[in-house]
Amino acid sequence: MSESKKPIDWNRLLIEGLVIVVSILLAFSIDAWWDQQRELRDAEDQVARVVAELNANITILNAQDEALGHTTRAAREFLSMMGPDVEAVSNQEVGVMMGRIFSVGTLSLSRSATQNFLSSGQLTDGRWVGIRLALSEMLSKVHAAENNSLELRQMRPNIWEHEQDFVSGLDIVRDHALMKDYPASQFESDADALLSDMKFEGVIANYAIRMEINRDNVRDLLARHSALINMIEDGQ
Repeated sequence: MSESKKPIDWNRLLIEGLVIVVSILLAFSIDAWWDQQRELRDAEDQVARVVAELNANITILNAQDEALGHTTRAAREFLSMMGPDVEAVSNQEVGVMMGRIFSVGTLSLSRSATQNFLSSGQLTDGRWVGIRLALSEMLSKVHAAENNSLELRQMRPNIWEHEQDFVSGLDIVRDHALMKDYPASQFESDADALLSDMKFEGVIANYAIRMEINRDNVRDLLARHSALINMIEDGQ
């Protein structure tokens, strides 16, 4: 006699199926939530690096602003010594003044964190649109300011070359230990003639103007960096 088949428990099968479906959907949801949290943490890290970079650049810009102020004042003092009726000035004084106006370094700012953030696909909506735009504009200003700073440095050899016609470079460094056997009187130098030369005065004046332009660029970048930090931190 054959055994009778048990009836199919459709309710149980339905419940088990629903449990499996819910489990799969829950797993997908957890994975999506985890990916979202990871992306959020990555974005927060990116933003933190950008803020740290901006703060570091502010320190550099403040130092550059101070140095440009010092060298611009030195150039103005140097210009005040020039003219058709120059008072007697020593070659050493000229060397000291030249050293002062050349004492500012070339501007170089960090930008890797900002570039990485802009190239990422993170935080591209809402208020971040404006922040991204401001960061992009700032990078273009940084590039221009660095180029202007480099051009300023490239002017120095021409100034030195013009100066050598009047004041021997060896005479300026005569206090160096290697020059102890070469008294200054052995070198033909005329600092008074140098400061009376209109062309040299024009070269120094142009250099001074360029330094003032560079200082304006530095101060503009300082304002942009501070504003961007505030924009970022206001929404955090």
